[in-house]
Amino acid sequence: MRHLRFDVATLHVDHKPVVLKAAYLLVAQQDGSIDLQWECLAYGFESAEIPRGGYQVEIVTLDGRSISGPAVLVRSLDGNHVLRGDGPIVGVTADELS
Repeated sequence: MRHLRFDVATLHVDHKPVVLKAAYLLVAQQDGSIDLQWECLAYGFESAEIPRGGYQVEIVTLDGRSISGPAVLVRSLDGNHVLRGDGPIVGVTADELS
């Protein structure tokens, strides 16, 4: 498995900002697969939960890279959110993973 981790500066879920304490984007590729799998772990200042469902996720990393894609909400509790990629991710390629 090859992977890459990004520190997230800003996160928007369906164009709504999530005010962050910290967030990370993990992108991985299984051996023998052409598809990238990804997940965003976000720790928000606000304790509001995000309802389960599908969302468009827009991320800007600490180094200014824009990354986006469709995701489903896996968990949301006390301002902590897990969003798992549910389609292609834009802004990261398999060639970048190690």
